[in-house]
Amino acid sequence: MSNDFKRKLDAYENGELSDSELEEFEKELEKLEKYQEYLEENKPEEAKGSTSNEKKQQKILRRSKWKARRQTAFFAVGMLLVFTIASSILTAVYYSWGKPDRVDVLRNIIDHTLTVTDPYGYTGGTSTNSKPFFGLEATRDLNKRVGTDMVKVGEMEVNFLFSMMAYPERKHLGNVSQNKPAFSYPGVGTRGMSDWKRLEQLPEGTVVSAYVSFAELLETEVVFQRFEGKDIDLIWLAVDSGMEAREGRDEGIIFDPIGFPNSPIWHDDDMILESREEEKGLFGSRIVSEGHSSPAYSEEDQKIFHKQFLKTLYFLKDHERQANKLYFGFGGLDLSKRIDFLEKNGVQHYGVVITGPTKEVLKLQEEAWVGDLEVDEVGFWNWND
Repeated sequence: MSNDFKRKLDAYENGELSDSELEEFEKELEKLEKYQEYLEENKPEEAKGSTSNEKKQQKILRRSKWKARRQTAFFAVGMLLVFTIASSILTAVYYSWGKPDRVDVLRNIIDHTLTVTDPYGYTGGTSTNSKPFFGLEATRDLNKRVGTDMVKVGEMEVNFLFSMMAYPERKHLGNVSQNKPAFSYPGVGTRGMSDWKRLEQLPEGTVVSAYVSFAELLETEVVFQRFEGKDIDLIWLAVDSGMEAREGRDEGIIFDPIGFPNSPIWHDDDMILESREEEKGLFGSRIVSEGHSSPAYSEEDQKIFHKQFLKTLYFLKDHERQANKLYFGFGGLDLSKRIDFLEKNGVQHYGVVITGPTKEVLKLQEEAWVGDLEVDEVGFWNWND
């Protein structure tokens, strides 16, 4: 074994060779191994017993090679750990940047989109969990209100890479009806499948949630007045945004409404600071906890409902590509056209989603301003008299 070879072997074991030297030396080792194998296979029988020195050299070569491989593997694992830790820190910085921070913005996109496109979307909230390599996972329960009970009907998961949203994954619990409830636009069309007879067959000790279509467009204030004094709760008010009666939209049958719940849609900058607790430290004070409350309002003040609804649409307009991934309606949200229509024509309603005792809901059949009704969910009695 030459001195030059020994020097290279020591450098190989200690990981001191450059990339090009390492590649060249490993090729030389492979040649030596193949040459040694050839000699062993073609050696006379009487000479095979006197190879202790050659075997020793071969053993040294194998040990050196595995040592180098272990060092390379440990280095790769170490680099991966360092990169993972660094990316986790940078991910946290990325999503906490800004005021409001990116996590709050992405969470609000999900919450506000569901609030205006799903009659039960205002219930619950979105939880987020940052992941290494600039990922964020957002999850939330999908609920429906039946009577006074909030029933979990599914789960939704949304993944982000930086601020790029993947398509949501929805998991439904239990049976999913093939006949999704829908609204009928006044004077345009009807599905001809009102559930009044179904309500008549249901026993008195039950509650229902249902989609109620109006015989004509109604103002927000009028809608609240029509349900005043009835033992029925308004859940959500569907809004005529100029897209519902156009051609190509199922002839006035609306499967993909937009609207707002029975309370204003508050945003983070609407909330009123009630209390704040701070803690002093070496680098100044930091906020430990804050308490906020929503502004006071009255159901008679329909302007606050409309103001917050339009504010939400303007917010979603700035993030419309992401909001459209959460909305499965015909042609996307197309918020610019909807906002223009609402600002020119005001807010009117063609239907609502309600819940209450079955027999109380059945009484709406006698009202001239009520058109079709489609039952969504039925539950056992849970109503507070």
